Amino acid sequence: MWGRLGSETKIESARRVVRDLAGKLPADSKLGLVAYGHRRKGDCSDIETLAPAGSADGLGVADRVDKLNPLGMTPITKAFEQGAATAKQAGAPGTIVLVTDGLETCGGDPCAAVRAAKAAGQDFVLHIVGFDVAKENVSSLECSAQAGGGLYIPAENAEQLAGALEQTMTAEAPVGDATLSVQSVMDGKLQDALVKVLQPGKPDVGGRTYAGAETNPRRFALQAGTYDVVVEPLGIQGASPVRFDGVTLEAGKVVEKVANFSTGELAVKVTRNGSLQDAAVTVRPAGESRTVAGGRTYTASSSNPRVFRVPPGRYDVSVEVLGVGTGVKQVFEAVEVVGEGRAEREYAIETGTLAIGSVQGTTLIDSTVSVVNEAGQAVAGGRTYTAATSNPKVFELPVGKYTVKVQPVRPPGLAAKTTTVEVKPGAKTEQTAAF
Repeated sequence: MWGRLGSETKIESARRVVRDLAGKLPADSKLGLVAYGHRRKGDCSDIETLAPAGSADGLGVADRVDKLNPLGMTPITKAFEQGAATAKQAGAPGTIVLVTDGLETCGGDPCAAVRAAKAAGQDFVLHIVGFDVAKENVSSLECSAQAGGGLYIPAENAEQLAGALEQTMTAEAPVGDATLSVQSVMDGKLQDALVKVLQPGKPDVGGRTYAGAETNPRRFALQAGTYDVVVEPLGIQGASPVRFDGVTLEAGKVVEKVANFSTGELAVKVTRNGSLQDAAVTVRPAGESRTVAGGRTYTASSSNPRVFRVPPGRYDVSVEVLGVGTGVKQVFEAVEVVGEGRAEREYAIETGTLAIGSVQGTTLIDSTVSVVNEAGQAVAGGRTYTAATSNPKVFELPVGKYTVKVQPVRPPGLAAKTTTVEVKPGAKTEQTAAF
C-alpha cells in the first residue's frame, strides 16, 4: 500500500477515499472494520478487528483507517474468516467488503473459505475491490467474490476506488436474488474472457471468467430484470465479442449462457481455367485493416483450398492471383465463420495467353511492352529483347480487352505503336508490332 499512484501513495488514497465516503453514508450506518498486515512486518497472523460489525459509524471507521500503517503480508483468507466471524456475531445478514492491493501471500485459499462459510449457512454478501492489481491473475479474488454472491470490482486509481466502494456500500449495488451464469469456451476448453452485464441507468457489472472451473462459468447475483451481456475473449487474435441481448432474469432462478469461441474453418479455393491456381489470401476482420490470417493456395490439392482456423466472426477475404498479370484480385466481404463450422469461398477466373512481338523487317528488335485493361489499369509489362525466347513477349491474362503499347528501345528513335487486343478463354492471341 506504500506504492505510489500519481502524487500520493495507495494508503493515502485509501484514507482520503474512505473519509470522503464516510461523509456520504446515512447517519445510522453501522459498520465494522478488520485490518491486516498493519502492526508486524512479515506476520501472517497480524489481523485485528478494529471495530466489531455494527459498532462504528462511517467517520469512526475513517478515523481508524487513518491510523493504519501497512507493513507487508496479505493474509486474505484469515482476514476474511475473522471478518465473517464478527459479521456473524452481529446476528443479521451483512455485507463484507474486502479491499486489497495484492493477492494472498500466506498460503490460504480465500475462495474455499468463502464457500465454507456459505455452506455453513452464514448469510452475507462479499464484495472485493482489487486496488491496483490489474497486472495480477486475480482469479482467486474473482472466485471469492462469486462464491460470496457479490462483485469483484477493479480499481486502478483513487477515483475508481471511490466509485467501487460507493457501488458496494450503497443501495444501488446491483446484487439480488436472480442469478446469471456465463460460461466461456473454445474448442472444448474453458476460455478466459471478460463479461460485461449492462442495464440502462444502472452501474455496469463485470467480471472475468479465466480458464478455471472456479470462475468459469462466471456467476452474477443480480436484481431481477432485463440485461444485455457482452462476452469478450482474451488472448484470441481477431475474435469478436459474443452478445446476448435482452436476457431476462427472474428472482430465485438461474439463467445460463455459453459464449462459444470455438474456431471455425474458412476455406478459400482458387482456380484458373478449371485448374488449381496459386494465389495469396489475406483474412481481415470485416471493415478493419489488421490481418488475422494469410497464406498461399499454391496449385496442389493439399493446400488449395487453403484452410484457415479463425475465431467466430465476420471477415473480409482478399484473394490476389499470382502469375496472371498484376492486380488480379477478388474480395469476399463479411464472410461469416461460426464456431465448429466451415465457410467456403471460391474464386474461379478464366485466362488466355497474349503474345506480343516486335520486329523491323525480319529482325527481332528490343522493345518495352505495356498492357492496360479497359479500366485504364496497367496489368502487365516487360521487354521483348532480341531473342526468340523472349520475343514475342508472352503474358497470361484474364479474359477481356486490352490496349497494348510497344515502344522500341533499340534501334532508338522509332515511334511507339498502340493496338487493341482481346484475350479469349484458354486461347492464345498473337500480335506483332512491325517497325
